[in-house]
Amino acid sequence: MSALGRSLRRVIRPSQLRVRTIGGHGSPEEIKQGMEWWKKVTYVSLPVVAGALVLNLFAEIAGSHHHDTEGPNYGYMKIRNKPYPWGKGDCNFFDLQCRRNE
Repeated sequence: MSALGRSLRRVIRPSQLRVRTIGGHGSPEEIKQGMEWWKKVTYVSLPVVAGALVLNLFAEIAGSHHHDTEGPNYGYMKIRNKPYPWGKGDCNFFDLQCRRNE
């Protein structure tokens, strides 16, 4: 093994070996500039995301968007070959509106 290692050291000189940086390219100054740029992008985008969150929260609290209508009653929607083992047997397990009407 040592003969192989010596021959490889002769072929690959230390000056030809590169030290890999974090991003794979660039000097430490360029890497630091890139990191600072991403920090600035993060600081700008956080208030935008927080504002969108607050607007969505107000829209949910205000209740401006309700979907309480059931829609069309198609013939294939509630086909029951046998009753469900809970309740009266006609409501799905998570269909709370139907369970309230039982």
